[in-house]
Amino acid sequence: MVFYMFLSVLATVATEGLIFAGIYFYETEILAGEYKRVWGAAGQGRMSVNMMTMSETTMLDIMVILIFTMLLLVMYFILISHSFVTYVREIISGVEKMKSGDFQEEIPVRGEDEFSEIAYSINEMCRNLSETLEAQRAVEKTKDELITNVAHDLRTPLTSILGYLDLLSQGDFLTEDQKQKYLGIVSSKARQLETLIKDLFDYTRYDRDKVKIKKEILDLNLFMPQIVDEFYPSLMEYRLECRTEFYEGALNVEANGELLARAIGNLMSNAIKYGAEGKVIEVKTGRLENKVFVAVINYGKLIPSEKLHKIFDKFYRVESSRSLKTGGTGLGLAIAKNIVSLHDGNIWATSDEYGTRFQIELPVVAPHGGGNAMRTNYAQ
Repeated sequence: MVFYMFLSVLATVATEGLIFAGIYFYETEILAGEYKRVWGAAGQGRMSVNMMTMSETTMLDIMVILIFTMLLLVMYFILISHSFVTYVREIISGVEKMKSGDFQEEIPVRGEDEFSEIAYSINEMCRNLSETLEAQRAVEKTKDELITNVAHDLRTPLTSILGYLDLLSQGDFLTEDQKQKYLGIVSSKARQLETLIKDLFDYTRYDRDKVKIKKEILDLNLFMPQIVDEFYPSLMEYRLECRTEFYEGALNVEANGELLARAIGNLMSNAIKYGAEGKVIEVKTGRLENKVFVAVINYGKLIPSEKLHKIFDKFYRVESSRSLKTGGTGLGLAIAKNIVSLHDGNIWATSDEYGTRFQIELPVVAPHGGGNAMRTNYAQ
């Protein structure tokens, strides 16, 4: 504002300077002589000097000059500050829209003055506020989905447990075989509840930045065969062959062995449940520059591309029925993702004609040995 006032004063002084310079030259002797030559010595229309005293003439001139100066200053200030006033109105209009909840339209940033900085700051605040509101809406949506999914997964086995317990409580008409059968169903459903509650607890506990873990140096090539061996009964149950391809040499990572085994075990369980149609699953380890990887590949039903990016979300199931017969609690992959994040690693998945591949990548912490891959087959 001060700058615009300064420009207005300069413009006013320059304009008046030009005007007074013109008057000065007009009243010089040369111009006066030319006037007399053209119009005659009589000087028709001249004002008599005696009509006013010197003091009255001076006072009138000063008043006229002051009034003219003020009008000229106001006119220049309005002209020069017009763009500024218009810009201020745009900023005010943008703020009014933000007050009404419209965060989509940004205020244009013009120039590099204080008001352009204000407009930029308002736009930045608007973007941050919009992102915060979106995050809050996402949290609310996630919370609603969490409550719905937990309620569904708890209610289904609980309903069965209560139903069969009612039958057993009225069990005078039941045979001993029926009682044992119903007790077996109740036990199975109770274990399902236990698994769900344990997975819920683990998901919360392993959520990033909520738990500090103790790490040690582990060699994946010594670590992985033990994990694969633990799944031999499941492989036999689903009549699956497990082919392993381990990198020859050390693949050292800094990790918590128990948690990493849980994450890789969840990938194995997922591959066994959903890859039975393919008859084969593959487990691989390898080196990628400054990272090592563990890959679990199955050749069962493909995951649709539009659902692939959601599979690590908690409670997400590719099939929408949420039946425990066709899958788990929907927390296994989410838990694996949290555990990998705790190890500063990355987990991703692909699903195409070459199979469905889940891969964990972790930072390497020691030089690796050279060599080729070691292949092993675990028969059906």
